[in-house]
Amino acid sequence: MSTITMTLSSPTVELKDGKGSLTASVTNGAPGPERVVLGAFPGTESTPPSPTYAAIPTPLRTIAAGATEQYLVNFDTAGAAPGSYPVKLIAYSADDAPEDYADQAHVVTLTVTKPAETPKPRPGFPWLWVIIGGVVLLAAIGGVIWFLLKDVNVPDVKGKPQAEAVQILKDAGFSTATTDKESDQTAGTVVTQSPEANKPAGRGSTVNLEIATPVKSVVPAVLGSRIENARTAFQTAKIQLDFTQGSTCTSSSGFLQSCVVVGVNPDVGSKVNQNALVLVRTEIRQNVIIEPNPINICMVQPQICAIKQ
Repeated sequence: MSTITMTLSSPTVELKDGKGSLTASVTNGAPGPERVVLGAFPGTESTPPSPTYAAIPTPLRTIAAGATEQYLVNFDTAGAAPGSYPVKLIAYSADDAPEDYADQAHVVTLTVTKPAETPKPRPGFPWLWVIIGGVVLLAAIGGVIWFLLKDVNVPDVKGKPQAEAVQILKDAGFSTATTDKESDQTAGTVVTQSPEANKPAGRGSTVNLEIATPVKSVVPAVLGSRIENARTAFQTAKIQLDFTQGSTCTSSSGFLQSCVVVGVNPDVGSKVNQNALVLVRTEIRQNVIIEPNPINICMVQPQICAIKQ
């Protein structure tokens, strides 16, 4: 039974000008870290295979035990013929084939509508009727513009999932713009909105939403430090530490025999999810000398730091 599970922020994708997106939350239920790939595949079999119109930034990620990663899936159907395009989203282990997880696929249907046809002009009318019609039309347009530009109160969408908040604002006559913000709030929900709730704003204006993403931790500067000090720094940063293949020690044997960190992967200063697994490479040193700009051997020779001990 697979230990990789996935939920979607919305079962449908709203395409605006042929573009849309959703968030896939992938959880590793295994007792150890797992390299997980989120892939997009055609929903139906055909020759040649139909396009998925999907793009997933960083589809391969290492997810710590019990942790959840947020994948953003972007869709762009520009140039596609009108019709429905089912797309399968499958989260699977990088060590297995995606077909092994086919029974866990989530199918999202993209609907491309036919552009509205421009109505053909009617035959000419007598000038009097044209003038009368023009006056009536201008009056109607003026009324519509007045209605559209009339200020209305902005709905309160703080704390709501992104897709629900966008739909509420759209129904109220507003467009939206979203940015990510690190927060302890549930991932994918609205942290702040501008204008604020219940403030008047013109119909058709844009409401800016900040969407919660998991709080990141910064890999601490432990190059050249004793492994004991590095462990403390990693615990403070809420990051898990493990050793690469080829590390010669996991603890210091005495004052004159120190186990020193010579490599970190990802690099010092990188942002990672809390409780993410970061690998270190260690060596036995006679003396601990803190250099002002230590060299990270994992960045110079990444191949020796990519495998867990």
